[in-house]
Amino acid sequence: MHHALLLPALVASALPGEFEREVAAVPMFATSSEAWQHALAVAGRLRVARAVERPAARRASAAAWAAVRARFPLERALASEAAFRAAEQLRILEADSAALLELEFARVESPDPGLRAKAALECAHIERRRRNGERALDLYLALCADSTAPPRRRDEAALWVGKTYAQRGRFSDAERWLRRCAERASYALDRIRAFDEWCALYIGIDDLEAAAGVLATARASLAPLLLEETRLGTVVREALDAMRSISALERAVARRRAKAGAIPASPTPTRREPPRPAPAR
Repeated sequence: MHHALLLPALVASALPGEFEREVAAVPMFATSSEAWQHALAVAGRLRVARAVERPAARRASAAAWAAVRARFPLERALASEAAFRAAEQLRILEADSAALLELEFARVESPDPGLRAKAALECAHIERRRRNGERALDLYLALCADSTAPPRRRDEAALWVGKTYAQRGRFSDAERWLRRCAERASYALDRIRAFDEWCALYIGIDDLEAAAGVLATARASLAPLLLEETRLGTVVREALDAMRSISALERAVARRRAKAGAIPASPTPTRREPPRPAPAR
């Protein structure tokens, strides 16, 4: 049997019982377009709900979208979009297990490479937050290697590969992926984000000279855009000035100077410095 037929049953069976009942209680419609219009109407009520009513309205919206996916799974484009919309509401409700299963449907079944990539990223983010680091890395790496995915999504996945390796203490892997994203990402702001994380990586191991080098490389590599009197030039200048690692490096330098002033210098090194990377190209 094709996995398209199996996934809806898997999703439904794994939903928490209460939500599964809410999905089953959504009115039945003869066509997918009617079910879609119903879900749109329920989503519209969420937008005007008062704060106290919002959680229940959000659950109703999630159930309406999930019902479209569950009842019309072979209409892959429509069902996948509905699953993704259901997952958006479930994530806000912190119903991560249910959201993950909806996202898995979209990731596997959508005929749209862009939606598949978005769903893959969201699956990976949920797995990372749930401390399933290896599963998250598998998803990020698979997206990086997916030639059908939009370049921006692949770049975002590459950045998260680096960040996830850093969180797991795998310095050399983190450095390699952050450098790759900083040098190759197709969008300037993604490159700046990667430079920011790369600099923070060196601050974390107290290699402040290497961190300063990364900041200098970021400005040098984006210099042509910095000189542009365009909207993009303005955005790039603001993003570079707003890098969190700039203030983090300033604080680290201040701490080092304070420590050097308070503790007499030792005639021999107190620790072994980590190896320096080759200068960024």
